[in-house]
Amino acid sequence: MKAHRLLAPRVAYLVGTRSIRGEANLIPVSNVTSISTDPELVTLAVFKEWTTYENLVDTDAFTLSVPTVEQLPGVWKLGARYSRFKFASTAAKLAASNLAILESDDLPAPVLRDGLGWLVCRKLQQVDVNGDHGIFLGEVEAVAFDSDRFDSEGVPTSPIHPLMQVTGNKFTTSGETVSIEYGD
Repeated sequence: MKAHRLLAPRVAYLVGTRSIRGEANLIPVSNVTSISTDPELVTLAVFKEWTTYENLVDTDAFTLSVPTVEQLPGVWKLGARYSRFKFASTAAKLAASNLAILESDDLPAPVLRDGLGWLVCRKLQQVDVNGDHGIFLGEVEAVAFDSDRFDSEGVPTSPIHPLMQVTGNKFTTSGETVSIEYGD
């Protein structure tokens, strides 16, 4: 069965982690969702055979960046194991993406500098449900929005066009943003 395809498209977030040796990594993952707004909690699922899964098991924090559809070529390269790109090292993969990646002592892992924004999350829990993906619960500790596209409350002020995965190498983005009035 391919039930996950019915749940598409999903935003292709970039999950930032560090290995226990301090090596930065950034990969696209579309299995991410907000599960609470007070406190702000997110959950993500990562394939257990990936380096990012190992990093998440071994570290206390991770980042989530939101790329735009225009950043697809670089994001696709960051998904090297899935997209079948070959790199000599994780550092070579990050460089080959040609994306503006921010690494800072203030961040636990790299983020996409010029995407729609990013989150820093403290890992709260790992859940194992015996599937091929590991599930991680994180609490949002910091958030940054692209100030050209969002107001100070995180409400879009212009078209945002997040990169969204349909399946495999098929991607899309959101269309026009529309508003509707609240009831009394």
